[in-house]
Amino acid sequence: MVPTETRTYSGRADLLLLQNFASAALASRFPLDASWHPGDFSWQLMPDYDRPHRVRMWLEQDKVHAVAMFEAPGRLLLEILPASTTLLPEIVSRAERAALRAGQTELFVRVFDGDQNRIAAFAKLGYAKSGPEGVIFRSDLSQPLPTPALPPGFRIRDSIGIDAVRRAKAHRDAWDDLSEIGLPQARSSFTTEVYDDLRKAPDYDAALDLLVEAENGELVANLICWSDKASQIGSLEPVGTHARYRKRGLARAAIAEGLHRLKQRGMIWGRVSTAHFNRPAIAAYASAGFGRIDHASWWSKTLRAS
Repeated sequence: MVPTETRTYSGRADLLLLQNFASAALASRFPLDASWHPGDFSWQLMPDYDRPHRVRMWLEQDKVHAVAMFEAPGRLLLEILPASTTLLPEIVSRAERAALRAGQTELFVRVFDGDQNRIAAFAKLGYAKSGPEGVIFRSDLSQPLPTPALPPGFRIRDSIGIDAVRRAKAHRDAWDDLSEIGLPQARSSFTTEVYDDLRKAPDYDAALDLLVEAENGELVANLICWSDKASQIGSLEPVGTHARYRKRGLARAAIAEGLHRLKQRGMIWGRVSTAHFNRPAIAAYASAGFGRIDHASWWSKTLRAS
């Protein structure tokens, strides 16, 4: 069916529609990756699942065929189910008009380097590759997985029964100092209230919300795994380590534990991605057994008002 409706996200009921779409996109595009995993929507739309968001959907009844959203001014993320690729020109044209109204003179769109059909479609629309965006990793969970290995004095725990204040602080501790990747001013807004809302997401599982705890009780590394029964693909987002405890293999051990838990839940693949300039994360994922399966790039076009 051809979508007959387009509208933006209006509330929690739409979160389930987006997650079903993400699951279908992952399964139907495989072995290519897709722009979103169901867990990505839980993470990116928190904490206010009940309020409107500027995430545009193309629907036929209650099935979403395509999604587009601006990650930042002039920078577009999109995904389309393979059966609905004819929507691309309409989606891009709408995004170009929105960018022009916002005073942007150029539109950047994220495209996977391995997606030759989409690359050809964007080239036809006047876009050209303009720079790197990210690195995409995948792990085959049917193969033997690395055993989590921590230095003495540390242990891995999940977030079942965790104090919400401590869990929120652990995330901030990991994301408030990103000097090593050139973001010294980065600060996290992950408050206790935000974490409480995240826990209400339909696919959040406290047993997949993992932490590394030091002997003194400090929570020094953390990650959240997201499972998806329909596609059987699990995802890791976010992954972080306290600045004082980096380069000790703590995130690598937590990742290994997360992959084991995803496998126990029936996942056959694990996925994760990071910015192209995040060399510590790239090294950590490779050392944890992930294979680099693709890169993403920005494709851009100069916009002119008609």
